Amino acid sequence: MIKISKSDYVTGIKCPNALWFKKYRKDIESDKNQAILDAGTAVGELACDRFPGGVRITAKPWEPEAIEQTQKAITQNASYIYEATFCTDTDEYCAVDILQNNNDGTWDIIEVKSNPEPHEYHYLDVSFQRYVLNHCGIKVRNCFVMTLNKEYIRHGDLDLAQLFALHDVAGKMQDMETVQSEINRIRAFLSGPELGIAISKTKCNNKFYKCEYKCHCWKDLPQYSVFDAFKGKLADEIYAKYGADLHNVPVDIYYKQQHSGDIEAFLDNIDVINLNILKQFTNNLQWPLYFLDYETIMSAVPIFDNSHAYQQICFQFSLHVQRTPGGKLEHYEYLHDNPETDPRPGLLKKLCDVIGDTGSVVVYHKTFEKGRNCEMAFDFPEFAKKLSSINERILDLEEPFKNRGLYCPCQNGSVSIKKTLPTFVPELSYETLGIHNGTEASSQFLDFMNRNQTPQETEEMMKNLREYCGQDTLAMVRLLDVIFTYTNK
Repeated sequence: MIKISKSDYVTGIKCPNALWFKKYRKDIESDKNQAILDAGTAVGELACDRFPGGVRITAKPWEPEAIEQTQKAITQNASYIYEATFCTDTDEYCAVDILQNNNDGTWDIIEVKSNPEPHEYHYLDVSFQRYVLNHCGIKVRNCFVMTLNKEYIRHGDLDLAQLFALHDVAGKMQDMETVQSEINRIRAFLSGPELGIAISKTKCNNKFYKCEYKCHCWKDLPQYSVFDAFKGKLADEIYAKYGADLHNVPVDIYYKQQHSGDIEAFLDNIDVINLNILKQFTNNLQWPLYFLDYETIMSAVPIFDNSHAYQQICFQFSLHVQRTPGGKLEHYEYLHDNPETDPRPGLLKKLCDVIGDTGSVVVYHKTFEKGRNCEMAFDFPEFAKKLSSINERILDLEEPFKNRGLYCPCQNGSVSIKKTLPTFVPELSYETLGIHNGTEASSQFLDFMNRNQTPQETEEMMKNLREYCGQDTLAMVRLLDVIFTYTNK
């Protein structure tokens, strides 16, 4: 009989196709995000420290030894059992992150998640665990999901009681009959033929779930499809009626597209140029211009004082300065190089030294830079006045592209700088750099801060980071030059 784990159960409910692929098509799995896996492992270790003195099950959950070790720990009346493993007679099995002994013949399930709040998927997870334990003769009294507490601000050593938040999920779980029904359904489709592909904008990729088989299911979609042109559920509804190809979508629903005119530009293969929008942006510029970009790390567990779980911590900035229209460019930068210390004080001191008190601060996607400035102003009030001045002068270069002052169908609906730069400044490319995007930059620098690099790896990373972040601000300079070629005609 096929073994069903708690992750299988959740996947089978979210997407039967994905679970079928997981069981039978290992050849089409995409690479897992190792950084997310590592963060989950680190949070799990700290969670066990939050409930010290327990017994750890060392065998893997699918190994018979795990069940034997668990039974021994129960017999010894352990206060806590980490990764307590159980399996029903019909091969549903699970490892409970933390099984807490109530010393009255009952136990509490504590499911540890590295998220800042519980989610529907977590309730399914715990429902399955309770079902398995019940069928193995374990009396479960309470069920909790334990998440990170974003309200906790670190000062000194980690306070594990404050770092985590316990959520009683009894009222949000499935009952035993529902779990049994879902297991029967899962076993039925796993016993059948391949289910084929599944395509859904709302289900295949969201903040809680990134399907490992999306690349397989989506590989034959047009490069620009209904999923690019329409939002969420609406995209799914249109796909169900007309398919992914925009050529098949009726004209009378074009008005529902995310950005007016994108579908027409795609079908007619024409660029969009709106001089009024471009001039509205350039008319607001005040020299000198400061082109600013930050790179950040975001650790699940706060590393520094005055920080919380998943806070974006700036470790690098690039600043290109142009003091007069068409004038020579100056470049300033900061890249933190000490894994023992908080990057923010040094970064702020350098930034405040080189950025003037007048002139526009040009960024790309202003909510990011403004958000980081607000956070750093709160955490380091001695820099608050300067950061407030910077925020007041920020102009968002993304806006004229987002408002379709300038748009090319090859952008496929996106105004990310990774799309606008190669479209309008093809001689500048991220493809040739050692670091290609912010996710790579963050992941590698977090490895450095966690001392998971060799000196040679660090040296190479520092070089690549300088090139990457420097290109982000140079890209803004060049994109603004493109806008001026239209507005100055």
